[in-house]
Amino acid sequence: MKEVIILSLLGILGMGRCSKDGLVNVALRGKAAQSSTYYRGTAKRAIDGIRNTTFKDDSCSHTLGETNPWWRVDLRKTYQVTSVTITNRDTLAERINGAEIRIGNSLENDGNSNHRCALISSIPAGCSTTFQCHGMQGKYVNVFLKGYMQYLTLCEVEVNAHPAPIEVGPTQASELSLIVPVTDNVALKKTTNQSSQYSHMGSSDNAVDGSRLSMYQDKSCSRTKSEVNPWWRVDLQRTYNVTSITVTNIEDIDPEMIDGAEIHIGNSLQNNGNSNPLCAVISSYPAWEVMTFQCSGIEGRYVNIFLPGCNKHLSLCEVEVNVGSRPGEEETLYDMDEHLSSDRRVQDMKRGQDILCPDHKTRHENVATGGRASQSSQLDRFGDANNAIDLNWSNQYLERSCSHTNAEVNPWWRVDLSKTHNVTYVTITNRGDCCSDRISGAEIHVGDSLFNNGNSNPLCARIPYIPAGQSRTFPCGGISGRYVNILLRGKEKYLTLCEVEVQASTFQTDLPSTAPETAVTAWLWDLLSSIYILVI
Repeated sequence: MKEVIILSLLGILGMGRCSKDGLVNVALRGKAAQSSTYYRGTAKRAIDGIRNTTFKDDSCSHTLGETNPWWRVDLRKTYQVTSVTITNRDTLAERINGAEIRIGNSLENDGNSNHRCALISSIPAGCSTTFQCHGMQGKYVNVFLKGYMQYLTLCEVEVNAHPAPIEVGPTQASELSLIVPVTDNVALKKTTNQSSQYSHMGSSDNAVDGSRLSMYQDKSCSRTKSEVNPWWRVDLQRTYNVTSITVTNIEDIDPEMIDGAEIHIGNSLQNNGNSNPLCAVISSYPAWEVMTFQCSGIEGRYVNIFLPGCNKHLSLCEVEVNVGSRPGEEETLYDMDEHLSSDRRVQDMKRGQDILCPDHKTRHENVATGGRASQSSQLDRFGDANNAIDLNWSNQYLERSCSHTNAEVNPWWRVDLSKTHNVTYVTITNRGDCCSDRISGAEIHVGDSLFNNGNSNPLCARIPYIPAGQSRTFPCGGISGRYVNILLRGKEKYLTLCEVEVQASTFQTDLPSTAPETAVTAWLWDLLSSIYILVI
């Protein structure tokens, strides 16, 4: 009975099914390409018709470790793709997690901006999984893995499809007629400004020079100094209906720093333009290099990128502003006073001006030292949970200074600080000898509850990426809690931490700082103080 149920579920999920009559693996006759090649892992090995899952047998494609690796097959003509089957390698199987299957006829962004068929949450080591695409049309099938220092390995990609009809039906034609015309990048070479400039290489104008080069040393990225609430702004010279903003992030210097940046559009220069209506909030997770944010036609002359927070620097390698007009209408130069958008204006016009930053003269204790650590599982004798709070910053796993879980669903690590603290910062040191990308997407939680092993406590921060062997500090804003958790959501995930430091001050109540002088109030003071001591 159990076997029947399992087979039924596999049939429902479409895993490992044979092709239906009339469907052909059209990838076999295609032409493959990829973003880079590691060793003998050429792109064409993923369409050789062999499901061998061992890389050394020369039947799998393999990219270098890079930002946003991709693989693509050109099917040579447009097909209606019913399903895509991917065979994963037999080791390091988790590297495929989060990859996207995209299908379409465009080679813009190397084909990675075509419509998405599926998101690959995971594929077990050495196994094949089929993803349903429901007749999506396209000439190109891409497998695209977003992130910094990611490796993409594919042991076989099978594309089951029918030839697509040549005619464009009435439904498709009517949909095409609704597309709003989009202009070219109106930010190109326009006047820019920023809150400060880090060096002569970090001019604000670099972000509108038309180049998507993402290395600071290429002198094509803007960069501010480390400061409170840095910002960047472009003056479009006139008011437009902004449909989308495309941002190219920096790759070589703290790419995760952009996390939490806000895109504002409007006609006001109040608060340097940072109080104009909000288009989008930028997240650095999952990691990316170029991303487009839809702004739904917000009106504005000024486009700001505003990064709220303490000790932040803002780097932008390119900002592209696409604008559109309604069909049959010409773009209009709006009157600055009459067309200020009010329905999407940020309510707090002092956005970011009242952020209180810590006094760096005040010493914050690393309260994780002396705490008690635990984790969801332990890989081997080298990966004890307490290794992450041993004050040894070695990033080499075999030196017994890093914690390590098994590959599992939602692994976690936790330190018990013994009492409640106001947690201001959490610093994490990543592994340096291998697999640094595994930390990407982990969450830091702080609180007093052990419900769900502490993983449901308030979120302090999400870790987008930490370079191999390096440390990154995440502000928690004084969240009070006794337990600090690191949670990594997903299937077949390993969680490795080489050091976790928790900067905090001891939680205090609102008791007066000095004892009262009268006998009665002194007695009450002693009583309250004794209760407070018992509580903590």
